[in-house]
Amino acid sequence: MPFLPDVLPIPRFRPPSSEQPLLPRAEAAQPIPASVHLLLWGLMLLCNTLFWGVAMRRQSWSWPLAAADVALTCGAYAALFYGNWYVIIPRYLSRTSLTRFLGVLLLALSLTFAVRIASCTVLNVRTRPLSEKIVRQVATMTPSGRVGFMLGVNMNDAGGGVAITSLLVLLLSFYLRLTADYQHEQTRRQQENQRREALEKQHLAAELSLLKAQINPHFLFNTLNNIYSLTSEESAEAPAAVAVLQLAELMRYQLYESAADHVPLEKEISHIQSFLSLQRLRLPSAAAGCLRFDIQAPEAARFPVAPMLLLPLVENAFKHGDLRARPHAVDLRLTLAADRLTFAVRNDVRRTAETSPGKPGGGVGLVNLRRRLQLLYPDRHHLHVAEANGHYHITLTLEAASAYAAPTQSGHTASHRAFLPG
Repeated sequence: MPFLPDVLPIPRFRPPSSEQPLLPRAEAAQPIPASVHLLLWGLMLLCNTLFWGVAMRRQSWSWPLAAADVALTCGAYAALFYGNWYVIIPRYLSRTSLTRFLGVLLLALSLTFAVRIASCTVLNVRTRPLSEKIVRQVATMTPSGRVGFMLGVNMNDAGGGVAITSLLVLLLSFYLRLTADYQHEQTRRQQENQRREALEKQHLAAELSLLKAQINPHFLFNTLNNIYSLTSEESAEAPAAVAVLQLAELMRYQLYESAADHVPLEKEISHIQSFLSLQRLRLPSAAAGCLRFDIQAPEAARFPVAPMLLLPLVENAFKHGDLRARPHAVDLRLTLAADRLTFAVRNDVRRTAETSPGKPGGGVGLVNLRRRLQLLYPDRHHLHVAEANGHYHITLTLEAASAYAAPTQSGHTASHRAFLPG
């Protein structure tokens, strides 16, 4: 039986879809550029200055009157401009029917026209003076009739200019908004293309690294085969042969099985058992029983778990634990019941200059484990770490996302000792 597949499967890179909308997307939250504000208010102030300096030069007017008219004029046209930018375009241009869109535009223009005519009537602003006949006629009217008559006069006098100006302001708002959206969309596409190119380069670099890395495992497993053959000539149960065998099993699991998103719990258990077998070689034969691993998991073959998730807890026990403690230097308990996995680790704490009471050991391994749990088991895990009476306790609880079934295994699986030549 070959101990290593010829080529590791490499997932093909699929870049994000490059399909884009034909028209720039309208985004209501997009801020208006400062240049647009300057252009709008500059044009409005310039036009009002020309109006009062040229068109009204033959009329008697005062600065308060001019200031009030400029404020009302700029306010009406600014409301039309910004209302079209923030409301009409994002909400009605591409989300409703053409009839409703045109209706909203007509309503906005009508409101602007009404406000301008009303402001001219209230302020009595006209480019041409009223004739004496009209003045005498207005004097004989009732107040309500006088207001209606003056509205008609101002509509006849300024209605055309107001309508054209309102339409120009609306067209300017459309042009500037669509131009800003187009530039924003072009920038977004450029950033997306750059990101896609960066992902492609990263994928190519990772693919090359993976292909190069396959050479080292082949060489290492072949070397382990040779060492195992030499150490097992006298006895296959010799400590050196067992050590090589367990080391190969650990490496196989880390190289091939851990590439999957999930593995059956029984494989994770087997991996821990191989690790414990190696650690027992450090102990005298009479003390081999001080490492206890109690397993209560009848459904371990069907329960999926992220690979290499439990081993950091075991490694931490050996790194910071006292192997001279008896009767159990390291006590492991794994229980699987009601879709809940509980893995408890207990060990005596080995006091060093770097370890103080109340601050149990735990470095990068536990930090990485917490991060993996947050990413892989959000709201479905609980990790409790405590130290009491010289004992270090850590308990990890995992809950299945749903009713689990036998996980589909893709990739490379192997039974124990499959790395050895047949």
